[in-house]
Amino acid sequence: MKSSILKFLGDYSSTLKELVLRFEDLLWDQPQAAMMNARLFGETLVNMIFEQENMNEVYPLKQWEKTNRLYNHDIIPDDIYKKFEYIRKNGNTAVHQPTEMDIEVAKQAHQFIFDLGVWYVEVYGSYKFNAPDYELPAKQIQEPHFIQEWMKEHQKKIAEIEKQLEELKQEKQQNTVKEVKKINTQKVPKRERIVPLDQYKETFKKANFDLKKTTKKTAEFKHMEFGEKDDEAYVYLLDNVTPTIVVHPTLIAKAPQLEEMASEPLKHTGLTKFPRKIEDNTKKSNYGHPFTFQTNGELEAILLRIGEVLNSRYQ
Repeated sequence: MKSSILKFLGDYSSTLKELVLRFEDLLWDQPQAAMMNARLFGETLVNMIFEQENMNEVYPLKQWEKTNRLYNHDIIPDDIYKKFEYIRKNGNTAVHQPTEMDIEVAKQAHQFIFDLGVWYVEVYGSYKFNAPDYELPAKQIQEPHFIQEWMKEHQKKIAEIEKQLEELKQEKQQNTVKEVKKINTQKVPKRERIVPLDQYKETFKKANFDLKKTTKKTAEFKHMEFGEKDDEAYVYLLDNVTPTIVVHPTLIAKAPQLEEMASEPLKHTGLTKFPRKIEDNTKKSNYGHPFTFQTNGELEAILLRIGEVLNSRYQ
């Protein structure tokens, strides 16, 4: 299997990796077929984000409806929304139009696929991830100075692309109004989603948990009485709307009382100290058992109980 600048996606989804490889194989000779794979890439990635955010579909949603929902909940920023929309629109065109698609559209889509892949791993993947420098895949028989010539053409397209993306943003706003009417709910004022660290940090400290690191989606804590390599001693505070911590799955299995309180396992790539589920012989996201709470008192009670279970392992 040939190498790709996007091979890092294989650590998170074999489907994404296969779609990228197909796209790059078809890019130069069959840009229309390549864009069909780009469309599938966008749909797959949006579904993965829905899974990471535990966003349930009350009724089946179309791709644009899913993207709008992610945007309205501040899960994806403006630039990521625009790139998803660019791929969706041009992918739809590739499926339905009888004439061959412009190679420039496919080349721009490759850049956007790269940007979306990097964004996903930076947000939901390992905090140690270092994105590679972007480069356009070369032809099997590369023309002299091809990359330099493409970059010149790319600069000419920037103004046109920016105009199109702005139109997509306006369309998104119109579609949001339609979606709100459809589900008959009132739009909640937008707010930035952050890990509620300031609100609960002192409670973690009081329960003997030390802050180890933070990401955009999680804050990692470890019980101070146990070593760095003791993965069961870690808990994660998430950026969920309802305050939530996640506990190591094997620790839950050792404590029936905790197991009764815990919710169903939650998959989240930010739980880097926790094991990864294996499904269909493929490693999926890291997972643990979530606990929701409303007050610092409830959080402290859960953390103290976790500490008791950790200590009981050596009795």
